[in-house]
Amino acid sequence: MRQRMNERTMMCAVGILLFLFAVPASASDAMLDRSRTQSEDLDANQINYIHARFNEVTQDLFLIPEINSIVDYVSGSSNDHAFVNNINGLNDTIAINVVLLHSHGGSTSLSFKDGSHLYAGEVDNWMDDRNRGFMFAGACSSARHTDLGNAFIDKGFDTFFGYENTVLTLHNARFYAAFFDLATFVNVEVSEAARYAGDEVEEEFGSADDVRDSRFIGNSSLCLRT
Repeated sequence: MRQRMNERTMMCAVGILLFLFAVPASASDAMLDRSRTQSEDLDANQINYIHARFNEVTQDLFLIPEINSIVDYVSGSSNDHAFVNNINGLNDTIAINVVLLHSHGGSTSLSFKDGSHLYAGEVDNWMDDRNRGFMFAGACSSARHTDLGNAFIDKGFDTFFGYENTVLTLHNARFYAAFFDLATFVNVEVSEAARYAGDEVEEEFGSADDVRDSRFIGNSSLCLRT
């Protein structure tokens, strides 16, 4: 555990330096999108909680040797097309790109702050073919049906993770922070990381049925770090 904390501290320092030098999005290996923090239904404490969990994810992702830079859309992508364009700008030559989105969602789409919705057909039309990738769609009902997830898989992503029904915002934030905490260890399958994350949500909030009502579309045995 102490070694893990030392790794986090060192990689966090590296990450800060990268952000200070303003690494362009086109050079980034992973992408974070905090669209949910722009919603009017959240108070300051909830927004700060989400930001804190995103910062933890950033530190953990830098533990993956292939990830040298992360583009973080703190205010979220401006719309659905911009979100796809941001993914298209990721460096596609590394072992695997990681994308984390925390936003609103529905049974067939992901929502953005301008009211636009990303559907499977738009992923098919707008997204470039990718080499590999892991997509964490942290939004309500993002994997209730498989159409959206399969659109990402068809474009070259290995795995799409989402929830099958409504998920509480803070449960979601705690879940993905714990998920990436474990998933960035060597040879940990994403399905194992999800089980661990569910336990962490239950420990903090007393229940985790919403985040456990989730699914992987594509490869549930994927390891982000090998």
